[in-house]
Amino acid sequence: MESIINWFQDWSDACVYAKECAPDFSFLPGEPFTALASIAAVCLFIWWRNEKALRASGLVASVAAEPAASYADLTDVLDHARALVSGPTKKAA
Repeated sequence: MESIINWFQDWSDACVYAKECAPDFSFLPGEPFTALASIAAVCLFIWWRNEKALRASGLVASVAAEPAASYADLTDVLDHARALVSGPTKKAA
């Protein structure tokens, strides 16, 4: 573990000395915007990959094909829940 830490420290020192750690982004408005753009790009890539995996697995097509059946099941459950919930009962004074 010590050798890995030393390697990263040496790389960091050489990078700072050469001042070539990253491309020159001085034309961009500032650091928070580049970080936010990077995070947005990573999130977009993860979303795209998940969508591609869902389409490949066929789960998206099966859910879109039968929306009426799932709504009928939910209606039955909702009716059952409404029957279980009763209004406040008055007690004799």
